[in-house]
Amino acid sequence: MHRPAQAALIATILAATLTGADATTPVKGFITGTVVNEQGAPLAGVEIDVDNTLSYDSNLVTYTDAKGQYRVDVRKLPFTFQVYAKLKVKYEGYTTAIELVPRTPNAVAGVVGGVRDFVLRPKPITPEDPYGNQGCVFIERAIGEYDIDEAQVLVTLTPVGKLADGSTGKPRTVHLLRSGSGPVIPNVMWGRYTVTATYQGQPLELRRRTSPNNNPWNTSYTGGFVREYNITQLNMYVEMRLPNKSN
Repeated sequence: MHRPAQAALIATILAATLTGADATTPVKGFITGTVVNEQGAPLAGVEIDVDNTLSYDSNLVTYTDAKGQYRVDVRKLPFTFQVYAKLKVKYEGYTTAIELVPRTPNAVAGVVGGVRDFVLRPKPITPEDPYGNQGCVFIERAIGEYDIDEAQVLVTLTPVGKLADGSTGKPRTVHLLRSGSGPVIPNVMWGRYTVTATYQGQPLELRRRTSPNNNPWNTSYTGGFVREYNITQLNMYVEMRLPNKSN
């Protein structure tokens, strides 16, 4: 069978074998799973991608039910599948997706099946991926500011109002991480935050980073996420400097 025809056939079979039965226990011949948040509450409407690793463009897209569960019949599909989950959230007129973290990232064998559960939580940071699965806050030294060691900067993010996931969030204080795109705080849920920063115990002055930049300096900055420097990702961009600098 030609590859395009094979892909179409597989996609048709997959679509026809999706069911909504209970997905909390392993069932031979089915890919099942449950999606929850960090508190263990089920998440409905999460997009599930069941991707056939052996045939291009033959994946199935489905969604979790009210119990956060999904179930796909693979009893007659002798292929290997990778399963992905993403939750779409809205922020300031944009729709952006969070890649959920699998409890077990291994592929699933067709015919046999298996359980693949997911959790809505920050993706672990690695040297290969220092950005995580949510928004990023980039904080760079202002032009001409050479006296700040970015690794010693301590930043506090305080949520203002509800975030994109519907939560109110909690303040967090973290050091900046190095990345190929500059000093960053990864895994920040999209929303408005008040940002403050200190260097060796001394408060820094902050402002939104734009080009050109005529924004005023202050001991805190309150703002949200934009697509000014990355057309595919909503991030926050801030500049920092030591106080008592001329404007």
